[in-house]
Amino acid sequence: MTEISQSNSGTVYIAGAGMAGLAAAVACVQKGYSVQLFEAANHAGGRCRSYEDSVLERVIDNGNHLILAGNACIERYLHSLDAAGNFEPVDPVCFEFIDLDADISWTLKPSAGRIPWWVLLPSTRIPGTSLGDYLALSKLKSASDQTVADLIDPNRPIYERFWQPLCRAVLNTDASQGSAALIWTMLSQTLLKGREASRPLLAKDGLSTALVDPAVDYLTAHEAAPQYSTRLKAIDSSGDRVHSITLDDREITLGPEDQLILALPPHEISTLLPKITLPTETHAIVNIHYRLDDAPSLPNNAAFIGLVGSTAQWLFKRGDVFSVTVSAADELAEKPSEKISEIIWREIAKVIGRDGNTIPPVRVIKEQRATIAQTPAQNRQRPDSSTNWQNLYLAGDWTNTGLPATIESAVYSGQKTADLLKK
Repeated sequence: MTEISQSNSGTVYIAGAGMAGLAAAVACVQKGYSVQLFEAANHAGGRCRSYEDSVLERVIDNGNHLILAGNACIERYLHSLDAAGNFEPVDPVCFEFIDLDADISWTLKPSAGRIPWWVLLPSTRIPGTSLGDYLALSKLKSASDQTVADLIDPNRPIYERFWQPLCRAVLNTDASQGSAALIWTMLSQTLLKGREASRPLLAKDGLSTALVDPAVDYLTAHEAAPQYSTRLKAIDSSGDRVHSITLDDREITLGPEDQLILALPPHEISTLLPKITLPTETHAIVNIHYRLDDAPSLPNNAAFIGLVGSTAQWLFKRGDVFSVTVSAADELAEKPSEKISEIIWREIAKVIGRDGNTIPPVRVIKEQRATIAQTPAQNRQRPDSSTNWQNLYLAGDWTNTGLPATIESAVYSGQKTADLLKK
């Protein structure tokens, strides 16, 4: 566990106890700051959390998040909390895929080192692809304002069987619109580094136990416990400083050495600070959880499978709960939950060999504004953590981290703001 530095003066006020706010709070405490953390909801974690579902009678994650060993900021966060053991490394390192439309399956197995030997043999490539399809990857290295579809031929099988699943999972955006630069960043930190950096890490007992609770426990032990059901309602500033903040139940005057971190979604930031340039477009994510009393194994006993040629995109198994994630799901999210559960169940029933007409107990969770739309245009709208106010900083997966808007980006943004604070 990271040691706490000698005390820094002043108090750091943090609004928002999602992953960005938690990471910021932990890092600030470890730097010796006094921290007050406010959260409008009655729990921490934001979109990354677990809860006891009354229909399934199981603890489920509100959404599936795939963490890879190459996510260095999450690794640093977990190490600082002595919580790395909350994740189970997937072994062997492989990614199973099924094309339900074409009725074919394959396994992507990253090579041990940086040289992707697996692309050299037709037997280990993605079906229907050639060596030239993988050489096109080099185009992304110098990408700036291009989409993935600008650089990768959408008519090649690799587009639907690799690039589209990757873009939807990482960017929550279709490959026709998704930022090639952000995808390159993700690949350069994981798959292109080889097997170990690509290794999936699965939360043993859910996201709250793995990522959220350790931070809350740590902060509580250091007199910085989240103050729940406490919303930041207004910010008063003049010149280049914030002078006070208004909460639901009180107003706080900031002293000359006090600082403020806003770890809130963009739409809430825009209400508090209407003159800041922010991303304005978002995409939905829909997660569907089914409980099967006689839970079968996934093909090849995989913990999760990527699905192509279907509405369902990723299928996870944890105990007797099968969870499906559909990203870039704006259209699907408009449908009634009953209809969504029917559509998805017919698809995954084929994968696990069950009757597609008999739907088991199910919970549908819609995140209408799950992430920003990660297009080149919206990426340019992402603000830096530092602002025009000397004592005000921004944190969130949507800020200008240079990373896709994932948990890794959220954690990095929180750690980054703690480093930027004026001492």
